[in-house]
Amino acid sequence: MRADHDTLVEVPGVRLSVVRTLCFSALAAVWDSICFLPMTRWQHFCLERALTGPCAERDVVRHLAAHPALVLPVGKHELYIRWANPEEGPA
Repeated sequence: MRADHDTLVEVPGVRLSVVRTLCFSALAAVWDSICFLPMTRWQHFCLERALTGPCAERDVVRHLAAHPALVLPVGKHELYIRWANPEEGPA
């Protein structure tokens, strides 16, 4: 697990890349910025749960500990969450 927990979050073509400290409020802010994009009801439910559910932060950290990035479908786009490089400072 990373000590700093800074992550880079982006939805190419929809949202600019942003570096934030990984926490519940940051994940909720990501959800608030993408929840109005066109997607199926099932995608909407799954994304909302993944980003604002009771274990959202823990699940993202667990995934990033084993994989280089978390990629979630958002309608016709994809949400990317990965550990930020040291030179990518928080927004």
